[in-house]
Amino acid sequence: GEYPVQLGIAYLFLVGYLVRTLFVTMRLPASVGVILSGFAFSFFFQADIFFGRDLLQQLAFFLVLLTAGLEITLKDLRPYIFIMACLPASLEVLAIAAYAVRAMDWSIIE
Repeated sequence: GEYPVQLGIAYLFLVGYLVRTLFVTMRLPASVGVILSGFAFSFFFQADIFFGRDLLQQLAFFLVLLTAGLEITLKDLRPYIFIMACLPASLEVLAIAAYAVRAMDWSIIE
């Protein structure tokens, strides 16, 4: 029979954590241990777990951003940081809009 998807993911997390802990104990990079456990599990996974992989990747990205956001303090927020964050994005939006108006004959409102 097939395992439930939740049980397969639980096994993956458990083995990944144990291998990570083993690698940290041996003073090796923990990320390599996690990658190796994921590689080993790739031979035993059911197709259902592969479909959940995209959701897990989005969750991991969300958690990384959340962790980074929790480490920011008000002292870290300076005006030049906002400028360096917003200026490239604003220029990119303006360039796309200019291209749409010139090359694609869109109106400014579109």
